[in-house]
Amino acid sequence: MDAEHPGNSRNDHYQPTQIESSTRFATRCHPDANAICEELDAFFAQHLPWSDQKACEDFLKADLNRWTCWVYPLARSDRIFDIAKFFTVLFLLDDAAEETSFEDGKALCKRIISIAQGKVQPDRNKPIEWITYDVWAKMRSVDEALTESFFQNVLLCLRAQVDEARNRCTGMRALLDQRYKESGAGQIEDSYSKLAIIVNDIESYEKEIRSFERSQAEGGKTLNMVQMQADETGCSIAAAKRVLWVLCREWELEHLEMVAKREASPDGCSDTLKAYLKGLEYIMGGNEFW
Repeated sequence: MDAEHPGNSRNDHYQPTQIESSTRFATRCHPDANAICEELDAFFAQHLPWSDQKACEDFLKADLNRWTCWVYPLARSDRIFDIAKFFTVLFLLDDAAEETSFEDGKALCKRIISIAQGKVQPDRNKPIEWITYDVWAKMRSVDEALTESFFQNVLLCLRAQVDEARNRCTGMRALLDQRYKESGAGQIEDSYSKLAIIVNDIESYEKEIRSFERSQAEGGKTLNMVQMQADETGCSIAAAKRVLWVLCREWELEHLEMVAKREASPDGCSDTLKAYLKGLEYIMGGNEFW
């Protein structure tokens, strides 16, 4: 019988710690980030109905307001403040939806949409309502057409977060399609949206589990790529995260190849399109860095 052969003697055997941990994409932070975050932290600390001091402190530690500054580093200084305020409200709405049934979540979503559209007046005793109303009213006063275009993607995001189809996702493809809806991304943005989805799922997995265990609400049922990967392959949660990080790096390479082909296209690539593609890179890199 042949003697047993030892494993490859090279020193490049796979080790879990060898998984690349940082994005290839460039990152920048908005130059006014510190001032923006300081003002918005104070604003939300003052106006939101915190259950106790710890809840407020946890919110401030999460540094939600800085996310916008990392993903939109080139935004105009006269506009980014309201954009950051809106995205922080969106984060808070997502957390609220996790604590409710789908029916209650739909009712909340429907009302917030009507308020954002200016169709109904907010209850001035409910901060999320009047903040939503005021932010969208101000955005429309600056650029109504651009605000309306942006709002259409927000609609997809809000409605998908309380969609009962979340409970019918039986595989990673179906789950990713559902998460596309929740990201509010259109076809041209699929390349970056799927990266943002996976990164967010990896980083937020434990938080989502804790939220569902606490509330047991329909809206909080875990819809996460980490859990799906672990369930489908039988691997551990830690292993599932490592596999998904590798997938993220592969998708980064695909995105860079796509950009290179577009820039080298015989049809040309305008400076506007180049700036747009660079903006997508900042979104992906900034999202992961934050």
